[in-house]
Amino acid sequence: MKELSSPLPPQQSVILTVDDDEDDIALLKLLFRKAGVTLPLEIYQRGEDLITALSGLIAKSVNAVLPLLCFLDVRMPGMSGHDLLRWIRQQPEFDSVAVVMLSSSEHPDDVKQAAQNGAQCYLAKYPQPAILKRVVEEAARVASIAPVPAQE
Repeated sequence: MKELSSPLPPQQSVILTVDDDEDDIALLKLLFRKAGVTLPLEIYQRGEDLITALSGLIAKSVNAVLPLLCFLDVRMPGMSGHDLLRWIRQQPEFDSVAVVMLSSSEHPDDVKQAAQNGAQCYLAKYPQPAILKRVVEEAARVASIAPVPAQE
């Protein structure tokens, strides 16, 4: 697991994921490897831990490298993926960061809520490696044309 006290890599964008299940994390790592995704994958087991890391990025906004993409599990103890998505979307610094909900729940209410709260995509666990690769490539394409946030 990622040490929370260590900062995100300063020179390279990363993919962030939050999931409370160790088996799900191991499988997700394998799927990313099979997809040929080479960006670092930073893993958090609680939404609150990701908020701590992202808040650190906001605090050092001038030199911060934003994550390319966040994958959020919907159902977790404490802060749910939906709660975390709402928090991310309330931070203007992360407007250009793509958020994908990744869940075993395909309940229409979960999918609708994710869309209403600003998720770019909702994937059922476990997507094929080709789908993960396409999602990462699309996030990179959009990030390359997104306006750069104004620095204070």
